[in-house]
Amino acid sequence: MMAKLLKTPPLINIAPLTDIQEVPIHINNPIHPNSTNKHKRLGLQMLSELSRMEMFVARMEANGKQDDVAAELIRTVTHVEQTIYSFELENGDPSRLDNTTARIVLQRYMIRTGLAEMFPKSSEYLGIDPVHPGGSFLEAHLRQMSSINQLVSLALQLQNDLRLTNHKFIAHQVALLYQCINQAGPAYVQFKARVEENFAVVKEVCNASEEPLLPAELQAWLTDLTTDIVADALFSGRLMSQQTSGVVHLSAYFNRVSSGSSCEQISESS
Repeated sequence: MMAKLLKTPPLINIAPLTDIQEVPIHINNPIHPNSTNKHKRLGLQMLSELSRMEMFVARMEANGKQDDVAAELIRTVTHVEQTIYSFELENGDPSRLDNTTARIVLQRYMIRTGLAEMFPKSSEYLGIDPVHPGGSFLEAHLRQMSSINQLVSLALQLQNDLRLTNHKFIAHQVALLYQCINQAGPAYVQFKARVEENFAVVKEVCNASEEPLLPAELQAWLTDLTTDIVADALFSGRLMSQQTSGVVHLSAYFNRVSSGSSCEQISESS
């Protein structure tokens, strides 16, 4: 049998190993080799650090000066100033920094890139005049996204609670859902009329006994309503800028910091 196998032709011819090329190794190459990415990374780092700074300043405004919070704030400010100054030394023209402090470099960078508008409390702490007295664009964006997240979470919770055998608190949750729709922005106003359509009936059923159970048609109505809310919030394909105007300022910020210019050039250009 073995002799017969040795005499038969192979089912497939395998290429010789000499045809395999050497696999290139990039372990020592930088992940982001171009200078533009350096500016993007700096921009992300500044967002992170200034978010911390904003939190510390807000906490001190609300609770008074606390030693531990004040110490963290000072450390954060020092780190941000050193980061922006070192970046300019390495990537810009060092002569432009003659007689210029790290605080001034940071102030110019924040004003030009729009960070001063996003973090007004930090800006005031750093000695920057108010750029946008109406408040923080970033804060408004996060507040809006929080409202949408709360709306989606409550809609999903209602879907789970419909599986229970006691719907005592469904009417209360639907009322909360209605409030969340009001807070989520103009894109969700369409759902208000749908809640109003059956809310009175839901409330009546829920108050009728200690362990009420919504009839099948009301359960189907509420399931459809909450499913449509979740789908609209997460899968509609609607641009983020159509849900919250604050994201426009974030996009503009990243466009500025991705230009590849030095911090001082960004600050001085118009």
